[in-house]
Amino acid sequence: MTKIEMEAMEAVIGIRKEMAKANEIDWEQRRYEIAKECMPTVYSIAVDVAKRKGDIMKPQYIASVAVDIADVLIEELKKKK
Repeated sequence: MTKIEMEAMEAVIGIRKEMAKANEIDWEQRRYEIAKECMPTVYSIAVDVAKRKGDIMKPQYIASVAVDIADVLIEELKKKK
């Protein structure tokens, strides 16, 4: 194999690795997106509870519930079927 052929092969292998990496799921990004989507609903439920029972939840608790929901969903998504 000539030097040019070896360099071309290395370039193809590098491109293939980059393409494979681009197709991988970024679970941290997914976690953020899911938690962000859950926040309005979790907040709405917290407001309803506060109105009915007078029990006001701390914002940290509301945020942690949204993140917990995201974590549970991601755990399910990662399971192999």
